Amino acid sequence: RKIILKFYLNIVAATQPRENICLFCILLLIILSFLLYQCGLPYVEVLCKNRYVGRTFIQPNMRLRQLGVAKKFGVLSDNFKGKRIVLVDDSIVRGNTISPIIKLLKESGAKEVHIRVASPPIKYPCFMGINIPTKEELIANKPEFDHLAEYLGANSVVYLSVEGLVSSVQEGIKFKKQKEKKHDIMIQENGNGLECFEKSGHCTACLTGKYPVELEW
Repeated sequence: RKIILKFYLNIVAATQPRENICLFCILLLIILSFLLYQCGLPYVEVLCKNRYVGRTFIQPNMRLRQLGVAKKFGVLSDNFKGKRIVLVDDSIVRGNTISPIIKLLKESGAKEVHIRVASPPIKYPCFMGINIPTKEELIANKPEFDHLAEYLGANSVVYLSVEGLVSSVQEGIKFKKQKEKKHDIMIQENGNGLECFEKSGHCTACLTGKYPVELEW
């Protein structure tokens, strides 16, 4: 997550107009504030997370997830009234969590809310332990995905590409191996990056539909 977020913030820093803007990440707040300082981008807290509310993503139905969001976040409106917010999240799966947050921020005074997702669209079910049993429940497979920003209530939505994800994680693997001074796993500099990525033990099934084992149904 650290490497992916750093990679993505470099893109935000290069492309996003900086006038009257603030950035916020739903996860990894301490790490984000440091990376934003490195990128020369302003950072403010716009939401206060209730650490005692459980994961909304794993609730069994949409109604419980939406109620969980309302309990989980408090708005710090004095920090962003009249400003444009770039909200960074690690992923959008069903869209149930991010949409109420966007609505909350706009109703509290945000001029604009732009979503930047530090992963590619999730299009396929996961059968390896994550609660994604069907394609139909994923926002990336719904008709609304063609006009996702409007559907979520955001001013824009931009995802990290699969290639961007691969490059970010490969960078992290190299850095880790260099730090540990071990060279038992090598990532090829040339050739198919995604193929090397999969050979290094990482799964992209929910992004590409290529599962690490053959499905029996």
